[in-house]
Amino acid sequence: MTDRKDYKLFISADIEGITGVVSWDETETGKPDYPYFRKLMAQEINAAIEAALECGVTEVVVRDAHGDARNIMPNDLHAEAKLIRNWSEGPMCMMEGLDEMFDAVLFIGYHAKAGTPNAPLKHTYSGRIFDLKVNGLSLPEAGWNALIAGHFNVPLIFASGDRALCEQVRELMRDVVTVPVKQGIGRACLSLHPDKAHQAIREGVTRAFAQRALWKPYRLEPPFRLEVTFSDEGLAWRAQWYPGVKLINERTMLFENSDFFEIMRCFSFII
Repeated sequence: MTDRKDYKLFISADIEGITGVVSWDETETGKPDYPYFRKLMAQEINAAIEAALECGVTEVVVRDAHGDARNIMPNDLHAEAKLIRNWSEGPMCMMEGLDEMFDAVLFIGYHAKAGTPNAPLKHTYSGRIFDLKVNGLSLPEAGWNALIAGHFNVPLIFASGDRALCEQVRELMRDVVTVPVKQGIGRACLSLHPDKAHQAIREGVTRAFAQRALWKPYRLEPPFRLEVTFSDEGLAWRAQWYPGVKLINERTMLFENSDFFEIMRCFSFII
């Protein structure tokens, strides 16, 4: 365990990767089961916060990063955390609030990328995107958001969600601690009991802080090449009007730049 006592931690939280979630209805405001699963979302975040505080974290910022970004009720969140709700419409998106002053990033409730077999509610940002690539690497949201963290020199150290997501994270960043809280079986899902999921997350976060020597921001080498394949050719047609975007084919756009922030800016406008 590290002997530092002043870590600043950023948590980006989604809901599709929370234990037990198997249906879009369970993730959508106004649907009958949604209040239950939004509470489970907060509980998994709190489990991570509890472990982080024991590891020397003194400041925690949680970014509600699902749907309308208004899923976490403030009084359901751990009292030591600050909460970012709603979308600013800026390029940081699921990583809103992060800057170079943070020491580490955690992802809670994340899910696999679009097209992944045996992965509940898999998608990449929205149903509009079939595939997202940077420098030829096909990325889940966790990969894209880890690159945003890397742009600010902040390492992703932990991710929880479905098993397929955890495998995708480890393929990209082998030293990141991952905790699968469920496993997809076609459209079905084998899930941990919430109490067991919370315990696994606490233990995983503790392991992540114990291996401080392995922390490393996730980066790719410039120039950066952003390729987005859309689910519909009309979306690619629209994206081509962003300055610098070219169409590779009827559904895939390309944007290149040496500054990753410009890649982020382009992506925020075309999705």
